[in-house]
Amino acid sequence: MSNPIFSNPSFESQQSPSLFDMYNQVRHSQNPEQAMQILFANNPQYQNVMNYIQQNGGDAKSAFYNMAAQKGIDPNIILSRLQ
Repeated sequence: MSNPIFSNPSFESQQSPSLFDMYNQVRHSQNPEQAMQILFANNPQYQNVMNYIQQNGGDAKSAFYNMAAQKGIDPNIILSRLQ
């Protein structure tokens, strides 16, 4: 039996929701923080994001704005592209 990861290079993208899909799931949930934790728990590759949020007081919005400020990026440009 072949390993699907090696036989199908797009396996990861088929198994993981896109950033846009994840954003919409969190945005439309009744409890956005819990939805984000569930999504990140199911996608270990996003654990660094969750760690960054926790290191910045546990507030995802503040962490996002803090990182944008550190990198000299206007967060409103990013948000407008997601909408």
